[in-house]
Amino acid sequence: MSTDKSMSIQHEMIEDVAFKSDHLDDALASDGTDFKWDFQVLTNLIALFFTFFASTFMLVVPSSAIGFIEEAFPSQAGIGIWIASSSIVMNCVLNAFIGKVSDDFGRKWPLLLGMALGVAGTLISSRAKSLTTVIAGQVLNGSGWSLGYLAIPYVQEVVPKSKRPIIMALVGVVSGLAPLVGGIISGAFIKHNVGGVGQGWRVPFYLGAGLYALSFLAVLFFYHPQARPNPQKLTIAQRLRQVDWLGIFLVTAGLVIFLVGIESGDNPTPWKSARVIVCIIVGVILITAFGIWEWKGTTTGLLSHDLFVHPNFKYASILTVVGGIILFGGQAFLPQEVIYLYTHDAVLTGVYALPFNVASMIGAIVGGIWMTKSGEAKPAIMFAFALLVLGNCLMLYLKPHMEFAAWFFPTAFLGTSVGIVTTMLIVVVTICTPNHLIAAGVSVIASTRALGGSVGTVIFSQIFAAKVKKYVPAAIATAAVKAGLAPAAVPLLVDGLLTGNVTMIEMIPGITPTLIGVASEAMSVGYAEAFRYVWYSLLPFSALSLALCFLLKSTKAQLTAQVAAGVDRSH
Repeated sequence: MSTDKSMSIQHEMIEDVAFKSDHLDDALASDGTDFKWDFQVLTNLIALFFTFFASTFMLVVPSSAIGFIEEAFPSQAGIGIWIASSSIVMNCVLNAFIGKVSDDFGRKWPLLLGMALGVAGTLISSRAKSLTTVIAGQVLNGSGWSLGYLAIPYVQEVVPKSKRPIIMALVGVVSGLAPLVGGIISGAFIKHNVGGVGQGWRVPFYLGAGLYALSFLAVLFFYHPQARPNPQKLTIAQRLRQVDWLGIFLVTAGLVIFLVGIESGDNPTPWKSARVIVCIIVGVILITAFGIWEWKGTTTGLLSHDLFVHPNFKYASILTVVGGIILFGGQAFLPQEVIYLYTHDAVLTGVYALPFNVASMIGAIVGGIWMTKSGEAKPAIMFAFALLVLGNCLMLYLKPHMEFAAWFFPTAFLGTSVGIVTTMLIVVVTICTPNHLIAAGVSVIASTRALGGSVGTVIFSQIFAAKVKKYVPAAIATAAVKAGLAPAAVPLLVDGLLTGNVTMIEMIPGITPTLIGVASEAMSVGYAEAFRYVWYSLLPFSALSLALCFLLKSTKAQLTAQVAAGVDRSH
């Protein structure tokens, strides 16, 4: 076949795909002239916002209670990180394809399924008699809140595109409110041993089950989206045959195997073990095969080529990966730093989270208003990453028992940045993708953010663990010997403090309350030094994100009055 003929056929195929894309968009979209904020629109939005709140609540609460859950099962504490990791893995995997499936097969059923899985998962974790059972429940819980996060594109498609920044600002407020409320409530139950000594962590899981159940009812009775376009009148069986099953298999298997590999590294399996190495290699091969298949093997698969027509989708995807490394990785260490440097009080740890969570809500509002008034997302996102760099730099100067103000400002800067970036990037994605692929676009972004976050958390955890081994024992030993402890007893004191073994510490010859206090203070100083290297390692990624912002294109022309898919008013 000649080159000219081949190019002609390829051009015709591209035009055909574009025609079908426009046709599907027209099947649902309206120009917005008849849009009104009536009862049906508001009830649809409220049901979706409540679903998002429940999902965010149960994303944050289990992770904030990991230390206390580990204390309930001390013999299994080595796998405690999987309380959070199992949930994140499910989020990354499901988001790789669930948005596209939702775009093709409907809006309501994924939310109902997600809320049902959430109820099951939270109840299993709440009644667990082992840490492995808690983690098993977290797999279902992670699946639940991941499906619940489809509410993000759903709330945007029912309002005019020009109103999406404000709608996403409200999403950002809910996103900050859920951990704020959840952290303090969870801390109160834990501190006061509600349900029995050391059992307070179970109560928030019960609350989560209740929130999921209420969300299920809200979606069932109040969320009524338009039916998805099906211009060819295909049956369910015919549409199922058109699903990119090969892509789903490759991305699911690849992500699960890869994430299990990197999350298992030194946790507790050594990095050099065959299990970890094989998982990482096989995972990378499958993910690469998925990328090649979606690029060359199909044009309408999970990564539909229509998504990449506008350059902003590509740039937003890159920013999301790098941003995920920072946002997920950095946030993972904030609650740990509070516990090691400031307080172990379960309620006060929630109080220390206030600057970040409140600032993230303010950031979302600022970003939404900024984009609504100017029509441009780029300046707001650049400002957010500049704040991130500033907050990152200030975190380098934190020391144990400093004034609350020293903690307030850097974490507030970080929270403001997160609020702006996470909400505005999603708006950028939804207005530059075809209307019929809005959920697919947001899900791809969510999956890449979770993948970047998982990789970032592992990187920073390894750096932190290495620095803890270097600085913490040395700090304890130096302070203890100066305070009069015999050098031969130092290893016992170090082991006792690092493991929290009070009995071991009390048996050390010559130990006194004053000496324990001096050693504990030195331990905090050592941890502060270790945390400093986490923030050092975050700085290059923060600077890279700021530089990547310059690639974003103008969004002003895309903020039109068009409604992508209104509500079904037959109800």
